[in-house]
Amino acid sequence: MNPRAELQKGLNRIEGQLPRLLDELPDPADFWPAFAGEADAILEGAGLEHDWVADRLESMLAFHGAPAP
Repeated sequence: MNPRAELQKGLNRIEGQLPRLLDELPDPADFWPAFAGEADAILEGAGLEHDWVADRLESMLAFHGAPAP
């Protein structure tokens, strides 16, 4: 399977969890560590696709109205 497709699976999982995280952790001090715990694992394994993954994460955060860090 293509590396980007594998990364997209992880991104889809995170995006699926994002509404719940935002609802359960409205305080940015609580939200960001929980989100980073999920996102950092994907970013660390992204290799040459790091910038693409970072852009996708940024887009999903904006779309779901995540608080500023």
